[in-house]
Amino acid sequence: MSKLHQPNVRNIRAESPSLQVGKNGLSDSFFNELNNRLKKDKTIKIKFLKNSPFNSRQEAVSALRAILNNNSEVIETRGWTVIIQKKS
Repeated sequence: MSKLHQPNVRNIRAESPSLQVGKNGLSDSFFNELNNRLKKDKTIKIKFLKNSPFNSRQEAVSALRAILNNNSEVIETRGWTVIIQKKS
């Protein structure tokens, strides 16, 4: 990760998650909201809840990466929390 992204990530870590993934998983409505938030905020924090359909953190992050378009990327994972940033 470049030093350019560091201050923004530090601020995001301290905030509450922008989005949560629950029992409906990575639904179309989640994907639409994710895209809307990325347009507005550029960097967002997502929390996978215990009732999400994923059995492991790796499975959850892999599924999230699969739905991201080429304009955004996972830049950090900590436990069941993921930080995503829109590419410049």
